[in-house]
Amino acid sequence: MKNNKKHSWLIVFFIGALIFSSCSHQQPLIIGFSAGLTGSASEMGVNGRNGLMMAVEEINAGGGVNGRLVEVRIKDDQNNQETALAVEQELYDEGVLFIIGHMTSNMAKLSLPFVNENNLLMISPTMSSYELVDQDDHFISVVSSNDVEAKFLVENILENGGKQIAVIYESQNKAYTGTIKDLIAADLVKNGGRIIYEESFQSGSSPEYLEISNRVLNSNPDTILILGSSFDSAMFSQQFYKAGKHVPIYLSLWAMNNDLILQGGNSVEGVYIPSLLDTDSQNPAYLNFRESYRNKYGAEPTFAAIYAYEAAMILFDAMETEKSLEPETIKAAIIKKETHQGLQDKIIIDQYGDASRTLYHYIIQDGQFKKVD
Repeated sequence: MKNNKKHSWLIVFFIGALIFSSCSHQQPLIIGFSAGLTGSASEMGVNGRNGLMMAVEEINAGGGVNGRLVEVRIKDDQNNQETALAVEQELYDEGVLFIIGHMTSNMAKLSLPFVNENNLLMISPTMSSYELVDQDDHFISVVSSNDVEAKFLVENILENGGKQIAVIYESQNKAYTGTIKDLIAADLVKNGGRIIYEESFQSGSSPEYLEISNRVLNSNPDTILILGSSFDSAMFSQQFYKAGKHVPIYLSLWAMNNDLILQGGNSVEGVYIPSLLDTDSQNPAYLNFRESYRNKYGAEPTFAAIYAYEAAMILFDAMETEKSLEPETIKAAIIKKETHQGLQDKIIIDQYGDASRTLYHYIIQDGQFKKVD
């Protein structure tokens, strides 16, 4: 009889321990990440994923968000609008309320309406289309809009004497590249310049790099502007290099990834490029991140990696502060705070969730990005 009572108390004890254990270990906090992770323009997505995972590892090492460890559901949007919408639906069906992504502006066309309709919150590291600004929606950016980049490019082109410009731009990400092209065209006219030739191409569909490059050179430009990924920019630069025509080449900040130099080699020497990254930054937070990133991934962190890390940290900070997982509450908290400390500089986010950041001017010299003062 005594043994039976003893066994009964042991059973009650173990059941109570199990209940206590299950209550003390909260369910993980699941967020989503969506970006192009395959194809010729995938480096930005891959680097963005890497930066995000650095943030998640760091926050989890400190106990997570309000005691909940963070897990990430990673989706490949394949740099395709329909696929982007499909993976948004997958994340929603999996109960995800917060999405870091996408990395290219064209993905917003179908995805952002879905995010708005379902009261999710999307925080993008790199979607910068001017068409996305000044909207009261469920979208936060941590990157300046591309009208800032367009103005920056025009100023540098004009300073170097450029007046007759030929432009090649990627059509799948036209929300980004097309807007920059049109804004540059308008600014050039105001300053006595013009776009004398333009042609679009589609990344991933085996563009006719040689044929397009020949048509560009036949227009006799004094400056060439390539609005495309690092891989495509490198391929076009190779064709101009082989042709032996030494025309100044400018690239969009989209191209400032490690692949540009790896794929372009000597052909990208002397190329001008704007950047969201200050490679000379001595900010301790950036230096620590850079060292950890290099140790983990064996490469320098790109702007996509840094901005994805920052996007995640802004999200986690708002969740911690508000003790909430309600997207509308988190959005309001991010906007109310206004000034957020990034790894290198401050990020100003306005009432519409649009960011303001510093741009830097670089030239490629001796196989490295060199900042121009």
